Amino acid sequence: MNETNEARLVRLEEMVAHQQAAIEDLSRQLTDSWRQAEKLGRELARLNDRFQDIEDGAGGPPANQRPPHW
Repeated sequence: MNETNEARLVRLEEMVAHQQAAIEDLSRQLTDSWRQAEKLGRELARLNDRFQDIEDGAGGPPANQRPPHW
């Protein structure tokens, strides 16, 4: 193999190594984003349930209480 081809091969191998590192980094970031999205989804569902419980429990004033205008 002559020097020109060898130099090209080295450059290509370096490019592949950099691209592989970038792909692995992006994969990690995507995984972290999915985990956070799932966590936020669970938190939203929990807060929606809690809000619904509060709304269901606030049916109005107790029966024996006078209205505020009295």
